Amino acid sequence: MKELKPKHIVCFALPAWEADYLRSTVELMKGLATNNMVLYVDYAYTISDLVKGILGKKNFDWKRMLGIKKRLRRISGDDGKGLCVLSLPPVLPSFIIKSHRFFVLANKFNAAITGYYINKAIKTLGMQNIIGFNSFQPFLGNYWAINNIDFTVYYIYDDFTNVPWFQGFVAVEEEKFIDKANLVVVSSDELKKRRHMINRPVEVVNNGVHFNQFFNSIKSRKLNEGYIKTIGYTGTMDNRIDIDLLEEVVKGMPNVRFLFIGKVREQYIYNRLSKYINVCFEPPVATEKIPYMQRQIDVGIIPYVCNELTAAIYPLKANEYLAMGLPVVVTPFASLGEADSVVYTATNAKAFIANIEIALTENEEWLKQQRLNIARKADWKQRSNQLMKIIEQYRIGGVSIEDNILLKSC
Repeated sequence: MKELKPKHIVCFALPAWEADYLRSTVELMKGLATNNMVLYVDYAYTISDLVKGILGKKNFDWKRMLGIKKRLRRISGDDGKGLCVLSLPPVLPSFIIKSHRFFVLANKFNAAITGYYINKAIKTLGMQNIIGFNSFQPFLGNYWAINNIDFTVYYIYDDFTNVPWFQGFVAVEEEKFIDKANLVVVSSDELKKRRHMINRPVEVVNNGVHFNQFFNSIKSRKLNEGYIKTIGYTGTMDNRIDIDLLEEVVKGMPNVRFLFIGKVREQYIYNRLSKYINVCFEPPVATEKIPYMQRQIDVGIIPYVCNELTAAIYPLKANEYLAMGLPVVVTPFASLGEADSVVYTATNAKAFIANIEIALTENEEWLKQQRLNIARKADWKQRSNQLMKIIEQYRIGGVSIEDNILLKSC
């Protein structure tokens, strides 16, 4: 079989390349870089970020921002395939601006400066007929003048209108960018529903999991086997947590251990739960160490509130729990796609407790295999392949934008 010619992809990313949590954008681009050339344009750090970095108050490689180190670095592959990351120079902090007019002016200035370095990197790498993959970065995306862009994808993994730190003109800027895009890709069914009125094709690529990384961890004896059962949550604890429900569950199950692994962003969560002797908090760990920590868990939980913000997300932890064969108990905050068929869903604390108790007594191997099969299909490599097929469908021989608009008007 003739090998397909590698595609050239430039990812204009809001998510930083390096962070203390896993980002779907990064994982999708790593997967695409196996058979294509990918340039990842890193998060545009501000002048304020630079000062914090120099003073040690923010952890990132500020020397690359200033060009002391090479801004363009190769992460994997060779000249024909692989992944390169470009660090941009510091930009003006536009989000502190209250006037839309001056917000736009600041972003035009930032785009002019950073666009020079992006085009320089594109020329250095010899990139042509580029697929421009914009990941939640319409603010600069509206004003960049990037060479050799052949097809534009806008990737949405959250809803700007419901994220507390993205208020003001961001929804306006996003709509403006969507009008320029050829295709919109979203991470959840709910996000697709919310974009049903736009005159652009919208496709879903759910979040994934590094399946083998988690699956291989279940082959070892659990660290707490034979001891008290452990209910676990991994990830950030913030305003998405239904603290009223969770506290009632903790209080109602004094004979099991509740283990929370990750950053606690809201102090009230720690204050309300730490007073119970069956609750344990552990600090965040590197992503590669999460499977090791989850070996302690007998049941994974996602006790989110049900609101407009959580309805639009697809939590990474869902597939991580399933990839270890763990039973999962959730609130009905959002659809988890195919995973909905293998998780326990509870609308209140009493039902949540009942489902945990059922999950703790599970011993059917076929249930575990069902969870593993769903997680296996969600591997990041599979998600990247799915994304590339969707892009090629619209880029080469699929539904055109004009056809899509006509269908929506019928």
